[in-house]
Amino acid sequence: MNAKIIRKDEVSQAGASVERNVKKAVLFSGAWDGTYAVAVVVVDGIKPKAEVHERAADVWRVMKGSGKFILGGEMQNAEKIREGEWTADEISGGEIGEVGEGDLIDIPAGVPHQIDAVGTRLELQIVKINI
Repeated sequence: MNAKIIRKDEVSQAGASVERNVKKAVLFSGAWDGTYAVAVVVVDGIKPKAEVHERAADVWRVMKGSGKFILGGEMQNAEKIREGEWTADEISGGEIGEVGEGDLIDIPAGVPHQIDAVGTRLELQIVKINI
């Protein structure tokens, strides 16, 4: 394991470098399929697909912007993308929460979630813990 300090300038630059109308992740440490991952994720002007991870918990922090997180409920017509990972266009019956700068979003393993940044831009930090 390589310990490191990720400076706030690196984090800010990663978010600022992402173009419009996309969802893009910049991985800083760990690996998406490893024990953990630390990244910046930008969601700009779109509502990307919903996700559920059977064996991964996510903790998100809003760095800049505002938007919505849809948590829980049922994923509609879910597709398996790999073992323990599912995606869908929509969630029905989920709880919709407005989020803004400084907010934390705690998503335990097995909870469907979706980000809605239509008409706005969210710059987020994520720590993913694969269990």
